[in-house]
Amino acid sequence: MSFAKSFKFLLSICSLIIILLNPQASAFFDNFDSGKLGESWKKSPAGQDIAWTIEKGVLIFSGAGGHSQMMTGDPNWKDYTVECEIRLATLLEWPGGIRTYVDTQTGGHYAVWVYPVQKMIKLYSGTAWDINVGLVTLGEFRPFDPKANEFFYIKVVHNGKNIEVWYGEKKENAKKIIEANDDKYKSGLFACDGWDKPIHFDNILITGPGIPRSQGELAVNFQEKLPALWGMLKDVK
Repeated sequence: MSFAKSFKFLLSICSLIIILLNPQASAFFDNFDSGKLGESWKKSPAGQDIAWTIEKGVLIFSGAGGHSQMMTGDPNWKDYTVECEIRLATLLEWPGGIRTYVDTQTGGHYAVWVYPVQKMIKLYSGTAWDINVGLVTLGEFRPFDPKANEFFYIKVVHNGKNIEVWYGEKKENAKKIIEANDDKYKSGLFACDGWDKPIHFDNILITGPGIPRSQGELAVNFQEKLPALWGMLKDVK
């Protein structure tokens, strides 16, 4: 390899390091591959601890003990985007979904719930840990036709009072399915939300202003930037 190509190769590696360590791209990420919940995760006052487990790198709510939430984040988190993969162990009704802007004092929140029997996805606001209290439907989408034991992709985007919900069998084919404007809640935690049926969660990614860097963020950045690195390295051959 010539000096010029060697120098270009070294420059490419340095560029990748700068990209991966860029603090402007901070994010919270958890794929549960460690086999245990980190300190940032806390169960809500609702439900039982035994309902939540990690098996084979997946966060599982068993449905035991009734509705419950597993939360992460900070009361001041706002204008964030959350992406995750969800899997239903059965296609029975009321498995749950996810919550955003959760108020840890009251349980108030926004929620995206999935309904495999009604074949719908709904966006709610609510005022308590129990999804039925203070429930307001902000939007709904159909048809939702999940397959048992197969993951699908959900994304929720908060920007001011604007809320978007995206759905797809995979992230690559996700489309915006619901859009609403509401300012009842202006910040809060994220939560995985189960009712009384098994529901599984994986690859939770939260990005936005003020979101601290998590241990999983480096893996996310590397996955996103790897194609660019590969292109750089191919160019210097």
